[in-house]
Order: sequence, then C-alpha cells, then structure tokens
Amino acid sequence: MKVVESDFGTIDGKVVTQFLLRNDKGMEVRLLNYGGIIHDIKVPDKNAELHGCVQSLDSLQHYINDEGYHGAIVGRYANRIGQGAFTLNGIEYQLEKNGGEHNLHGGLSGFHKKMWQAKTSATAHTASVHFSLLSVDGESGFPGNVQVEAVYTLNQDNELSLRLNATTDKATPISLTQHAYFTLSREASVVNTQVKINAREVTDADATLLPTGKFVEVAATPFDFTALTPIASQLDKTHPLFDMVGGYDHNYVLRDSQDSEEQAQVYAEDTGISMKVFTNLPGIQFYTGNLRTSQQLGALCLEPQYFPDSPNQPHFPCCIITPDTPFNAYIKYQFNVT
Repeated sequence: MKVVESDFGTIDGKVVTQFLLRNDKGMEVRLLNYGGIIHDIKVPDKNAELHGCVQSLDSLQHYINDEGYHGAIVGRYANRIGQGAFTLNGIEYQLEKNGGEHNLHGGLSGFHKKMWQAKTSATAHTASVHFSLLSVDGESGFPGNVQVEAVYTLNQDNELSLRLNATTDKATPISLTQHAYFTLSREASVVNTQVKINAREVTDADATLLPTGKFVEVAATPFDFTALTPIASQLDKTHPLFDMVGGYDHNYVLRDSQDSEEQAQVYAEDTGISMKVFTNLPGIQFYTGNLRTSQQLGALCLEPQYFPDSPNQPHFPCCIITPDTPFNAYIKYQFNVT
C-alpha cells in the first residue's frame, strides 16, 4: 500500500496537504493536515459501487468556515466543560466560552482549526499518516504544554484506525475524539439507518446539554440501541432528555468490553454497508441533531470520548493526564458489506 499526497489549498501561507490512502479492496480514505480531518471515506457498496461514507466539504475554505467540526480531530477537550471553568490541584482555570456559557470542543482555537505536522508510512498491508502538534501552556485557558500525536492507518481488511496519544508537562484534562459525520445510507435522512451502542445508560443533562451528574437508563426510552435498531423506530417514543433535542446529542456510558467487541455499529440496508466502532474510551456521543424537523443533517456522529464536564464531575471516569500518566486511546472503524 502507499500514500499519495496532493495540495488542497493554503492557509496563512501554509500548504494544506491531502493524503490519499487506498487498499486492494477499493476502499479509499482522504485526510487533511488541517484539523487532522477525515475529508472522505469511500467504500464499495453491495453493488460494488464506491459510496461516500462521510459528509465531505467541497474546499479548504469551507472547512475553515465550518462550525460543525466536520471530520476533524477535536481537542483539547471534546464536548462541554461547564461554565468554561474547572479547578485542578487547587487552581481554577478559566477557558474560552464558545458553546453558550460552556467551553465546547476545546474552544475557538481547538485542534480542529490547527495545522498539524505530518509524515507517512506504508507496508504491504497498511498505509498510515502520522499527525502531530504542540498545544502550548495556557492555550484556550488549559494548563500544560501538551504534545499530541494522531496516527491514522488503513489496512487491507477495510479497517481505518486512529491512535491518539498526548503527553504533558503539567496536569491537565484531555479528551480527544474524531468528529466525522457518517453517511452509510444514500437517503437524505438517517432515520432508516440502524444503530447499535453498547450502553445501558446515558448521562443526564440540563437544558444546555451539560451533565447533571446523574445517569438515565436507556431501557424503554428512545435511547435504547442495545440491539441493532432503526433510528425511525425510536422516534415515536418520548423522554424529557430526548424531547429537549428532538433527536440525539447525548453521551452514552459504554460498558466494559473486550478489544474484539465493538462499542457501536451502524448499518444501512440500501447500500449494505456496515460500520463497527471499536474504542477504549469510556463514552460515546451519539449526534443526529433534531430528527423531528425538515432541517435534518442527513448524517450521524459517533464520537468516542471522556464524559462531558468530567473535570467538574469527580465520579465520572478520570480525564486528567500528568507527566507520568499520558493519554492513550484508539478508535477503529471496521467496514463490511452484506
């Protein structure tokens, strides 16, 4: 396998590079060193026709203007930190407030708007792009100089994996994720797409989608995707947490699983494409936007992550890294056709 590089535009005098990875089964992945973005994933469908499995924006300028984090690596902290503040080791840190009263996805100068350093590698079975960047102490209000590495690898088995690593010289919260908008179906809406999430609870949230600290069981609610389930079959159910969005923008509490067991799955009957998601992160944000209006995304997000507002919720899984305890996470997307 190999990686093919081409220019995708320029920003602030710097060339943005597109990296094309292709395997022998015809699967293609295009990555950008701007935002660490997954620009495109194409997989042969059940009719052997290439199908675009993520929403792609047409140009670099569209990504620069994008406020939806399309395909980007999100950090320093995916999701919300309440009131844009947290206290760590007796020091209160004030962050940018870019999500109402909260810090969202690392702030306005988050990793999704950064130029990443990049290098490539390849073997007979894999092709990889190694992205890296330095987030300096005080950036967006976060403490510590943090060195981040994100390695995308496509293999001959139609698996795209993402290894995320971060080291720091000072204790700091970290939650990195991938924010692709998946489009396994050709339909304009995702309501007929089937979803499975390995979770029996979601984190409860207030009207601003900030966790209350409590948990909600998914059984007998619109949140129950413990088996592969069409999204449409859940829309006639009601729950205050669901009705607040009119769809999904919620953190699922993943159950412990073996590395060989997926934490989520998506299936579209019209293309026959199935995608399994594997991760060692404790939560996954399921996002569709409002499904009860005509203004639909036509896509869905599954964002492995630490729970929202974990720096302010001591009973949530610990998201703090130190010089002695780095961040190490993986996300893998496995595509199959039936």
